[in-house]
Amino acid sequence: MPEPVSIAVVVAGAALLSGSQRHNTSVSESGRYLRTQTAEFQKYSRQPVSLDTRRHQAFGALAEMQDECLEDGWDGDRAPAVSSLVIQKVKAFLEALPTDIPDPEFAPEPDNGAVSLEWYGGYRRIVSVSIHETDRLAFAAIQGTDVVNGAYRFNEDHIPTVIPATIRDILS
Repeated sequence: MPEPVSIAVVVAGAALLSGSQRHNTSVSESGRYLRTQTAEFQKYSRQPVSLDTRRHQAFGALAEMQDECLEDGWDGDRAPAVSSLVIQKVKAFLEALPTDIPDPEFAPEPDNGAVSLEWYGGYRRIVSVSIHETDRLAFAAIQGTDVVNGAYRFNEDHIPTVIPATIRDILS
């Protein structure tokens, strides 16, 4: 895992280098190298960066799914597009998910534009959370012959405790 980067180091580096390209008139090989590196640093330092990479793979999988479902009819029939609001809510859910819960698998829902997040724990052991444009989560779990389901309010920073508890139980 990469070492954490200090915000102070990045800010200080940006401040020191911000004016150096304008004033750097070096013609030596080292000077040209420094000018090139400064330009690269400035280019990349303006891009947004998340220092929390624990859900990096999940966000990547979500982005791939979103690209496939950008337009109505993505399924070759009449499935509505998955909206950016739904994607935003899925990201908020992932960020609020306790760190001991592994990343889910994603599935677009062709009947309503929602996204289903799923965790599999083996035969007849599954948890599914469906995220729509509303502030409600549809939740279902199968554990052997037991079935649990319900709808819960999600305010984008707190997941109802029954959901992570059930995911942990299914995966144990």
